[in-house]
Amino acid sequence: MADLKKVFGKQDEAAMIQMARDVIDIPSPTGEEGAMADYVAARFRDLGLQVELQEVEPGRNNVIARLRGAGRRPTLLFLAHFDTSTNPEDDLPFGFKPKAVLKDGWLYGLGISNMKGAFVGYWSALQMLRDAGVGLGGDVIVAGVVGEIEKGPIDEYQGRRYRGGGLGARYLLNHGLTADFCINGEPTGMRLQTGNCGYIFAKIAVKGSAQATFSKGAGVDAMERAIGLRTAIIAWEPEYQRRHAHPVMKPLIGVGAIHGGYPYKPSVTPGYCNLYVHINLIPGQSVIGVKREIEELIAREREKDPLLEATVEFFVVSNGHLLEDSHPLPQAVMAAHRDVFDTDPKRPNPERYSVSSDNSPLLEFGIPGITYGAGGMNVSGQYNMYEPNIGEVVSVANLSACARVYAASALRLLGEA
Repeated sequence: MADLKKVFGKQDEAAMIQMARDVIDIPSPTGEEGAMADYVAARFRDLGLQVELQEVEPGRNNVIARLRGAGRRPTLLFLAHFDTSTNPEDDLPFGFKPKAVLKDGWLYGLGISNMKGAFVGYWSALQMLRDAGVGLGGDVIVAGVVGEIEKGPIDEYQGRRYRGGGLGARYLLNHGLTADFCINGEPTGMRLQTGNCGYIFAKIAVKGSAQATFSKGAGVDAMERAIGLRTAIIAWEPEYQRRHAHPVMKPLIGVGAIHGGYPYKPSVTPGYCNLYVHINLIPGQSVIGVKREIEELIAREREKDPLLEATVEFFVVSNGHLLEDSHPLPQAVMAAHRDVFDTDPKRPNPERYSVSSDNSPLLEFGIPGITYGAGGMNVSGQYNMYEPNIGEVVSVANLSACARVYAASALRLLGEA
């Protein structure tokens, strides 16, 4: 293998930092990723990669950048998403704004942790290899995708800004992109994550009977029953976890929203109320089985309150996945981490597996993937992509080191030309 000290010595950290500042400064909420895609395409084109734009819908392009290797060795995919987890117009602290701040070796700004910093790391890895004169035996693909953030159109929330949940990655795969390995730079704090829970977004619609306040006793208050059902769902989580125990993952359940009644006419008792629930899946778990579990829960609650009337529907679903440590991909990334840090990488806590990634649809198409990224560790030393009360943050030192791990991983997986 190439002299890694020579490769690492070619890292242009100043250019890396400038690119990190650039990507923060480009707003790219879900549905509005066009400018970010154009920037990423230009940067990898300048690095010598063959670049194409793949239109997912007008104004929303995936980017596919290819570095051709010299032989018939494997293809490595570096994958990241363009869209940010919050919107720039939200009234949030500066770390949630699309305006880069560099302070004391830390970069702050919307998307730098989740996960624009990954593009910077991929660029820096390939820049090092190029400037060290190291050719790879196999191909590298850098793919940037739209619409990864966990969201989906429901009720009045319609349109492009709600079309996420792996939209871009599935489009990429459905239109023929393939590879032997994938490294996904989601924010793990440089912990090696070999899988993810799947997830379901569920809408539970509780039906009532509206009545004016003066005659509310004749009605059925849907909100009251929805609140009771919410309490039951929260209490159900430990039972669900026991039923779907997993050696490394901890499936979680959260009730993220409640919407009901008539805000413009509070003199009428709520005739409807909806709960919006996030439910994790372990690998191999049945989606229809989860629906039946929720229906059983509703039936138990109806025994306590015969006036409860509720139905459940799913509006986003993604499967879970897990790659065994013995697979060549995690073995290579573990070795590359040792090349840089002289120690084995840490592993995430079980709750971290509840965070989704585009590796789930990749594995459905036969592409094994791991997650390993510089984001996900804050100034306070916590494994968290947010600094409390500030926003997204990543260490320049971690960004540099992560890029070196990516370069060493590419060499270990693809070999030299």
